[in-house]
Amino acid sequence: MSNNLTNNSRVKVKVKKGSKTLSSRRWLERQLNDPYVLAAKEDGYRSRSAYKLMEINEKYNLFKKGQAVVDLGSAPGGWSQVAGKLVGVPNKGKIVSIDIQDVDPIEGVIFINGSIMDEQIIELIKQKLLSKADLVISDMAPYASGHKSTDQTRSLLLAELALDAAIQLLKEKGTFCCKLIRGKGEEEFVKLMRGNFSQIKRFKPAASRKDSSEIFLIGLNFNTQD
Repeated sequence: MSNNLTNNSRVKVKVKKGSKTLSSRRWLERQLNDPYVLAAKEDGYRSRSAYKLMEINEKYNLFKKGQAVVDLGSAPGGWSQVAGKLVGVPNKGKIVSIDIQDVDPIEGVIFINGSIMDEQIIELIKQKLLSKADLVISDMAPYASGHKSTDQTRSLLLAELALDAAIQLLKEKGTFCCKLIRGKGEEEFVKLMRGNFSQIKRFKPAASRKDSSEIFLIGLNFNTQD
């Protein structure tokens, strides 16, 4: 991992009075001083979230060479980059990446522009996989409204959509990993996952910002219940 993760120098943003709001200045300073943002630029990853997936994999060993993986809400592509390296695309593994936004091509990754709420998109994913998926991952997050309760509710909805897609796409004993903003409905969602997976793990990577309420839920040993 990049040496930028241990770089203690700090950048301050100086702006003319009235040219930027306080919140936007703080956001910019945070970006400029975030070691994972700096490392992503140095290591060639499209987002700092790439390191979250690396940590999750180090903890739970989700990825293996030759696996078929579905990456939900993949823009800008950081998770697909990591997953592709870990499963060995295009010669060994397969990555099918989906997002409602366009994603610049990633070598060996199959990208589908669409929404997982569309049954036709789910069918297209199945066609591209040619088989069931070993692993379904989701880093989907709602556009921030600034209202904590609203954002948490939207995050829960996205997690439920991801779980529904995973149930349709995973093979027996497959694995599911999704992001969730903690709050109301979390325990009910975990209970829902328990109906389909033998083990549920909760994990907050070091790459998650300290002030973030996000957590990653990992469902192990999928039961197809066919």
